[in-house]
Amino acid sequence: MTEIIDDFVAKARDVTVEAAALRLKLPLDPKKRGDQSMPCPVCGGTDRFAIHPAENAWNCRGCGTGGRDGIGLVAHAKRLDLKRRAEFLEACALSLGEDVPDGAEEISDERRAEMKADAKARAEDAARKATERDRTSGEFREKELAKCRGIYAAAEPGISGTFAAEYLYNRSGLPVDARAMVQPARCVGKLTYWHGQDERGNPRDIWCGPALVLPFVDGAGEMIGIHQTWIDMDVAPKRRPVLYGLSKAGAGAGREDRAGPPTSAWPSAEDLAAGYYERLPTKKMRGTKKGGLLPIAGDMSASRWVVGEGSENVCAWLGKELREDFQLALSTFYAAAGDIGNLAGAAARTGRWKHPLETTVNAAGAVRPVMLPSPDPDPERLDEGFPVLAHITELVLLGDGDSEPYWTATMMARAQARALLLAPKARVPVLWPPAGQDWAETILEGMRGDAA
Repeated sequence: MTEIIDDFVAKARDVTVEAAALRLKLPLDPKKRGDQSMPCPVCGGTDRFAIHPAENAWNCRGCGTGGRDGIGLVAHAKRLDLKRRAEFLEACALSLGEDVPDGAEEISDERRAEMKADAKARAEDAARKATERDRTSGEFREKELAKCRGIYAAAEPGISGTFAAEYLYNRSGLPVDARAMVQPARCVGKLTYWHGQDERGNPRDIWCGPALVLPFVDGAGEMIGIHQTWIDMDVAPKRRPVLYGLSKAGAGAGREDRAGPPTSAWPSAEDLAAGYYERLPTKKMRGTKKGGLLPIAGDMSASRWVVGEGSENVCAWLGKELREDFQLALSTFYAAAGDIGNLAGAAARTGRWKHPLETTVNAAGAVRPVMLPSPDPDPERLDEGFPVLAHITELVLLGDGDSEPYWTATMMARAQARALLLAPKARVPVLWPPAGQDWAETILEGMRGDAA
């Protein structure tokens, strides 16, 4: 009997995670070899549980567990304790799709009742936690959106005569007569920059100054968040304040938790060289960005759109088209996505590719190629990028020439492919500035050359 059990267990150990998942009737696509997310059979959710067939692995972020064999996956799904021999053998049987050999230890009726009660309690606890998460996250989103609306409402409509207009002129060449067209943009005369906490645990303000504020809106034009760009016209060429904060390396080295504009004594050149303090971003968003865009000029009902990553590049293109074809510019909707991730949308789970030049060294010291994300969009997550409306007939996507070229090209290819899925009748060209530059720099240089 022992030999029969040993052979039975040996066969079960050869069952892959993928085969066990299919036997459990989990929603796994056998054609996909990369990560596949789904609800956890124990704690639920939507995508906290994942199976990776190519790596023969599974894990659940909610339960905090995972493994690399089919037996473990079955035990997790069926709430079996692998330390108990009878339950281990049942997990083997379920992995194989066979019965436990006759004569082997069986799970008692009492233990099955205990397992059933435990499964019910786990399911109820998971449902309660999910409800609480939804409630608290919903409350947070509403409070955050209320703050966004308050900041935006406090600013005077329009940017003419403000630091925001001066900033956009210096950064993008936006002409004076175009400033009235940039209706969604507003300038806040004094906007606080919050970073970290003070000694009492309260949010710490490290800077206060003028800021350009744009609303994030969804496909229906409803505000879902805001984008803030702090301005300091004395700092060329970006015209944004220089702010530093403590890095993780600095915290580990015991450096002072300090943040703000640099002084003659802080941060020291040595600390900067060691990476103990780092530049803080002077562009921030609040509320929700995913699925939204930053309207610059025009109306979303227009059939021609121009969309780029940042507002400066889009404003530069607006000014360029106003000078070259005024009527075309008046009939176009100009918008920014906020960042390249929101421009490109979610990547397909398969299709990652090796960077042709860059490598990395793993923990074992082996050299591995840097992997780039898929250039294909995830057809099930098309709503995770900026809204592309079906009536669009031309969508001009503005590329960025001063970022890593292979990664940027991958992201722009995905943005283009996603747009064609959402607006099948549209023409979707991707326009690139010269290597090493963005469109704002390129157009400004052209304006200076014309003036000379």
